[in-house]
Amino acid sequence: MGLPDGYQLRVGTKSDRTLLLDFMYKTYQEFFLEQKKFSHLADTVAQYFSQTTPLWWIEFQKKPVGCLWMGSGVDQITGQRYSHIFIVYVSLEHRRKGIGSFLMNQAEIWAKSQGNFQLGLQVFNENQPAVNFYEKIGFKTQSLLMIKPFN
Repeated sequence: MGLPDGYQLRVGTKSDRTLLLDFMYKTYQEFFLEQKKFSHLADTVAQYFSQTTPLWWIEFQKKPVGCLWMGSGVDQITGQRYSHIFIVYVSLEHRRKGIGSFLMNQAEIWAKSQGNFQLGLQVFNENQPAVNFYEKIGFKTQSLLMIKPFN
């Protein structure tokens, strides 16, 4: 599975921290327009971005248009480690060109290279196109995060 013409894969480096944060903001802003503050995402990047959490970029004309950031987690049923996708994002104007599929394939390759038995991620209910995409490529719901807001 390759990238469309003009697109390139680049391995992220520690100097990409600000760019990663920008892409995380884009992801959240797309579905939570009413929320203006996402400063907590900087804490997430500060806490988890390291040599053991690889990052890949898809670039078009030397400009990042997609990213994949991974880490690991522990399956709460089996207790086994698995590869976890912290973020997979493709800019709106570059979607439906196979870039998301390419990134998910990259995730699977990395997960297997780590000796992990599965790949996991969290997706917001509001992001139905992503839910449909993940189901199409073989993901199944294992648990639901439920929140009860207090007034």
